[in-house]
Amino acid sequence: MKKSSVFKSVLYLSFLTTLQGARLENNEARYPSPRIVILGATGVGKSSLANVLLGRDKNYEGEEFQNGCFRVSTGLDSITKDTCADQGYWLGDPDIQRFTVIDTPGFGDKLVEEEKTIENLVT
Repeated sequence: MKKSSVFKSVLYLSFLTTLQGARLENNEARYPSPRIVILGATGVGKSSLANVLLGRDKNYEGEEFQNGCFRVSTGLDSITKDTCADQGYWLGDPDIQRFTVIDTPGFGDKLVEEEKTIENLVT
């Protein structure tokens, strides 16, 4: 292999590494680690848990989110329709590191919806 080919390959790999590092940094800023994904059956309190971890009231209405994310209801009906992430401080304490919590729809509603939920979680 010629020196110029090796140099171009190293330069290209360096560029890709820098590009990927920039994406990771951007992702970390948007969704700070640690990231907690809350999974469970419909109606078990996933959204309530997410809200408490973020320092919100357990009965938070989720006005700023669409599709029921982080919204709490007093029934067994499915409220959360999409997988949604929010970031904040552990139990609302700004002296503690920021983190991300991910609210998910419940399992057990309908098979097709569960397949969509699983697909959204892994993509």
